[in-house]
Amino acid sequence: MEFDSLRSFGIEVLSVEDDGLVIGASTEGFDFESLKDKITNFLSQEGKFKDTAAKLWDINSGKKWRLDYILSKELNEKWEELKDDQIYTVDLSVSCAVYITNVVTQDKEESDEKFQIRLSAWRKRKELLEIQRDAMESERFDQLATMVQVYGGSFLSSMIGLDDSFCVRIEINGAGLKDIVFNYPYLFEVNEYDPYSIELGSAEGDNVGELEFIEPDETSPTICVIDSGIQENHKFLEKAIQKHLSKSFLPSDPSTVDGVKNGGHGTRVAGSVLFGNQIPKSGKHQFIAKLANARVLDQTNSMPRELYPPALMKAVQSHYEKDCKVFQLSINSRKSVRQVHMSDWASTIDQLNYETDSLFVISTGNINRETNFLDINNPSVKQHLIQGRQYPKYFQEQSAKIANPSQSAFSLTVGSICLNDFDDPDWKSFGKLNEPSAFTRSGPGIWGMVKPDVVEYGGDYVQEKNSSPNLITKEITSPETVRSTASAMSAIGRDKVGTSFSAPKVTHTIARILNQWPNASSLFIRSLVAQSARWPDVELPLSLNEKLELFGYGLPSLDRALENSQSRITFYTEGKISPKQAKVYKIAIPEELNRPGDSFDYLIEVSLAYKARIRRTRRGTKSYVSSWADWVSGHLWETDQQFQERVLQYASTSVENAEKLKTEPIKWFIREQSDWGIVKGFKRNDSTLQKSWANLKSYQLPEHLSIAVVGHAGWEKDVYKEEIPYCLMVSIECLHPEVKVYEKIRIHNETQIEIEV
Repeated sequence: MEFDSLRSFGIEVLSVEDDGLVIGASTEGFDFESLKDKITNFLSQEGKFKDTAAKLWDINSGKKWRLDYILSKELNEKWEELKDDQIYTVDLSVSCAVYITNVVTQDKEESDEKFQIRLSAWRKRKELLEIQRDAMESERFDQLATMVQVYGGSFLSSMIGLDDSFCVRIEINGAGLKDIVFNYPYLFEVNEYDPYSIELGSAEGDNVGELEFIEPDETSPTICVIDSGIQENHKFLEKAIQKHLSKSFLPSDPSTVDGVKNGGHGTRVAGSVLFGNQIPKSGKHQFIAKLANARVLDQTNSMPRELYPPALMKAVQSHYEKDCKVFQLSINSRKSVRQVHMSDWASTIDQLNYETDSLFVISTGNINRETNFLDINNPSVKQHLIQGRQYPKYFQEQSAKIANPSQSAFSLTVGSICLNDFDDPDWKSFGKLNEPSAFTRSGPGIWGMVKPDVVEYGGDYVQEKNSSPNLITKEITSPETVRSTASAMSAIGRDKVGTSFSAPKVTHTIARILNQWPNASSLFIRSLVAQSARWPDVELPLSLNEKLELFGYGLPSLDRALENSQSRITFYTEGKISPKQAKVYKIAIPEELNRPGDSFDYLIEVSLAYKARIRRTRRGTKSYVSSWADWVSGHLWETDQQFQERVLQYASTSVENAEKLKTEPIKWFIREQSDWGIVKGFKRNDSTLQKSWANLKSYQLPEHLSIAVVGHAGWEKDVYKEEIPYCLMVSIECLHPEVKVYEKIRIHNETQIEIEV
């Protein structure tokens, strides 16, 4: 159903929920009872809708439902306890979308000239409606401001506008908050302020011999570390710090120094960006990147309430726009993300990615080690164990899912795996090498997206062998980090664990990529990181779904990201695509590699990344973006003509209809429908970074490996003008190293073949 068409009944659609609930606001003086009468009268007319009103509509014009659908779970649970005179800090999201009709289409008998006249008129109406939308945003903000002022409240942030909504942080008493929630009709989400504090072991000596650091090359990328500040005169960091770019965004503290006790936080993150998994101990070492220090956390490792994350992200990106493409963000909410709308924080990051091609690398967040009180909505690792939920099964709990803003659609989200294991008569680590860290958070992301995208080494906790275990860190299970020496600690050590330190190791890989391809787009980087990643070998009895939820696409490989090998070749292309358009790419396979008598094993990997404009008031990836893209492959023994016809049908109708052929599909790990791939329950096209892989025998290799990128309509109505950028990568690897495929396939594909359908 086209929900926005409800405007003809006097209803503005604010948001659409998964269970079919439409949250709407009455317009033009309509009330919901007259709406119900109007719909009933309409549906009772002669025709197919006769007598079906009761089946289709249940109109709830009360107010209790607003609490269930608009408030965050935590705020809803404490709603009855709110005191009228107590001050609360909340983040509000307000809808201000306009209804634009579908773009006009050309009639069979209509001349091109007449069609262009009608199309031009439609575009003029669309332009006027978009101007109206801007005026509506201003008007609704003024309305909200009046209600806030009546109760003596104040705004803690500026208004952050998105295509269909705006968000803002306010401070207001309980009476005013209740009035706004119940009586401000355009509200669709309310969240209570989260300080985004980060949970922060045994010390280790430097053990550093003769070591000399060399400044990075002038052409090396500058990585912005958004964190608690950095100890800029640290001997392991100083020559990489761009001090003229350092800035504190804290409202009352201009210092950019990392003031967090016991070794700092931003300093550790910065070291992980520069060194990855191996901090040098001797010799000469040239830095692979420059660092920009953006301090946003105070000395308690928390974000002050005056810093509203959406506004902060815009301020940081704007400040570093000329210098930084990549932003490292090891800051998360303390709890799992709300699976309703894309959050204001994550949406703003997505908007910045689309508008500026910035790339944010974000940690999944950590499950707390232990807490002094039981929080049933956010239990710690220790509380999971006490309540009988053992590792790794507690990752399936909703409370263990990824934390805001790591659900961001166009960012790279990073989880954590163990780098070692420990076991003695009294203590043991949770996991072994490459198994999930006890504290990491699992996917999927919002609307079924594959999240985390990838994983890196962030360490593990060690637990006592009893029914109520204490949890500690050990050197052997902790990653080595650069530490602030302000607390008289040594310069490096193994005493902290967390996704805060796994995420910047992926940023280290990205810095290496940018050294090799300085002008690489964010789409190229995302695709290449995913393309280089593979699942690590683990002994844990995890299902395929659980592995995908914990590892994403796997552990990236710097070697596979930067180089091909004699047994592996990678192709890539970047372009733009419109809805109902397909671009077919063909890789020719030499006959000597697919001879019937051979049975060598081949791994085929395909990654696609795209980005588009976004809006917050709708749910589902394909409603969140203005347009979307996915990829499909040729079947085994399918002719070029059959594949092109199937792709054309898919681009214009549906995936189900396009699949009804007698040829045999390649057994991809994740496919276009949730029950088609090897793993069930995931759809490849629910994600904006779409990777899948398949194993083929040499005799199964086709004459041409055909991959099509297909464009689809999202919320943008003007599909004639809409184009979204994408990057596609395809790798072919023979798993028998003695078989040399690189030169054979390269020579056979000197000219890229692209066919527009």
